[in-house]
Amino acid sequence: MIHESAIIGQNVMIGENVSIGEYSIIGDNVSIGEGVIICSHTKIHHNTSISSGTYIGSFCSIGALPNLKDFDKAIVSGLMIGSNNMINDHTIIARSKESNCNTFIGNSNHIGHGAYIGHDAIIGNSTTLSAHVRISGHTQVDDYAHIGMSAFTHQFTKVGKYVMIGAMAKVVRDIPPYFLVDGNPALIKKVNKIGLERNGFSIDQISQLEIILNSFATSSYPSISKEDRVMLKRQFQECDKFSSLMQFIEKSKRGCMKIDTKWGN
Repeated sequence: MIHESAIIGQNVMIGENVSIGEYSIIGDNVSIGEGVIICSHTKIHHNTSISSGTYIGSFCSIGALPNLKDFDKAIVSGLMIGSNNMINDHTIIARSKESNCNTFIGNSNHIGHGAYIGHDAIIGNSTTLSAHVRISGHTQVDDYAHIGMSAFTHQFTKVGKYVMIGAMAKVVRDIPPYFLVDGNPALIKKVNKIGLERNGFSIDQISQLEIILNSFATSSYPSISKEDRVMLKRQFQECDKFSSLMQFIEKSKRGCMKIDTKWGN
């Protein structure tokens, strides 16, 4: 159902069973998949693609201009949103700042009220971005990450899989998978035990990750020396989760977040 007060642009593709609420605006060259719900007073900017089953609340700006001084509004770029996302009221998601490029939102994500996702961000699948989260440009958030209320990520940071970020945390470095971080600036506090349990990790797997984290804390991590690298790989060579951790650390461009060795004291 498309409300009579909604404004629909040119070259808009609308799937079956789509709902567009009162006074919402759909820009040119927008694609809306089957079963999408767009509530009242929301603007879907041009060159935005929204896949099936996604819900978008009221007073949102989806595919908005990048929040950059002197941005050239003539640049043609876009935003791609996957399937079955929940995007709550007053959310802003910016399109890419690069010509013919996109900001990406994956599938089955929950984005809380008043969240902001900057240009060229990449959000994976099944993440939770709580109310008033601020995701800066070029941030990458991997699958199953959970970002607490009003937390902030610096541009170009990467948040690993199954990471938990505490409310109001300030993230300025990459966060390896499986860990819980908090603070301003944020530090690694411990393994994200509750989040891992909820996602089917066994007690043995979680215990192994806790041992790995303790070993990191007593090594030269985050800039792991050659000697420590050899020692850690020998110690955890049978652990697949260790391999994914090392791959993340080795590929980090901003450098990984430090460990708070005083946590719990």
